[in-house]
Amino acid sequence: MNKPLKAGLLSAFLFPGAGHWLLKKYIAAAVFAAAAALPLYYIMDITITQTQLIVDQVMLSGGNIDLLNINQLVTQQAASLDTQNMHLATIVLLCVWLVNILDAIRLARKLGHE
Repeated sequence: MNKPLKAGLLSAFLFPGAGHWLLKKYIAAAVFAAAAALPLYYIMDITITQTQLIVDQVMLSGGNIDLLNINQLVTQQAASLDTQNMHLATIVLLCVWLVNILDAIRLARKLGHE
C-alpha cells in the first residue's frame, strides 16, 4: 500500500492527525488532532448531558420503561435544545476531518517525490 493511500486512510478512519503522525509530521498531527477534538468534545458533552437528563426524567416518572414515554421525553428535550451550536460544531468537525485527509494525502505525495 502506497504512503498517500495509507496516510489518507489513517486520517479518514482512525482520527485526524494519524496520517500526519505516520509521515512523522508530529506538530501538524497534534494541531489536527486538537482541532478535531474540541468540537468532538462539545458534541459528546451535549449528547451525554441530554441523555442523562432524559434518564433522570424516566427515573422520576417511576422508572417505567415505556417506548412512547421515552420518545415523548426525547422529543421534548430535542425541542428545548439549542441545535445551532451543535450543527456548527458538527460542520467544523467534518471540515477539519476533510482538510486533514486531503492534507495528509498531499503531504505524502510531496514527500514521495523528494
